[in-house]
Amino acid sequence: MDYRVDVLKVGEFTACPGVQLYWMSNLGEDEWEPLAVYAMLIRGHGRTILVNSGPPLEELDSLNEIWLGGTGGRQKLVVNDEDRVENRLRALGVRPEDVDTLVLTPLQSYATGGLDKFPNAAICVNRSGWGELFAPRWKPHPHDKLHMCIIPRLICHVFTDAWERMAMMENEHELAPGVEVFWTGVHHRSSVAVQVSTTEGTVVFSDCFFRYENIAENRILGINENMYEALSAYDRIRKTADILVPMYDLRVLQDHPDGKIGS
Repeated sequence: MDYRVDVLKVGEFTACPGVQLYWMSNLGEDEWEPLAVYAMLIRGHGRTILVNSGPPLEELDSLNEIWLGGTGGRQKLVVNDEDRVENRLRALGVRPEDVDTLVLTPLQSYATGGLDKFPNAAICVNRSGWGELFAPRWKPHPHDKLHMCIIPRLICHVFTDAWERMAMMENEHELAPGVEVFWTGVHHRSSVAVQVSTTEGTVVFSDCFFRYENIAENRILGINENMYEALSAYDRIRKTADILVPMYDLRVLQDHPDGKIGS
């Protein structure tokens, strides 16, 4: 079964050190690059599935203080008015209440920040990644600060108002015929890949690769938590994907004007 896909830019990081993009390389001060932040809308066969919900705008200033502080004042998340997830969806004729499923990858604020905007959606997270966030083996975790993963207001929301709609995915999960989610790890414990059948071929969207080169040239992501997971995930993705959608690569919208894939 084929679906149509819309890649939605919901923000942009002003700069990212090259060494975070590629393991032990691109170390120069002149090799910083801007990052997109994408969500992805999947429609067809009576389904409206959204992957990621954009950042929490009310906490953007405090989050940027942390990002700027850790990068010498160079990395800041910018969300223009058109980047707001509800505005991106409105432009496609989709209302928040139309979304039946919301997938989150990774459990970080730029993906989780709008999860309360979709009142009818099952909120799908990887079970083991959710457990690692809320029952961590190491506390504090060097890569996951809880309030930067899900802001306090939304932690309350998922454990109270939205609890009945929370859906824990196993490492191999079929959302619908032709839409599969599999755990990758690599970037975070909660990172997954979403694989979608379209008329143009199989699309794979994930935060486990930031740039096309991570997959195409097997250049391991610099900001990875386990390089063996990267080697395994990248091998699988190369074998299955016809169309790569790195979650942060600005070139995606050059390759797919208006973010449209399939029909």
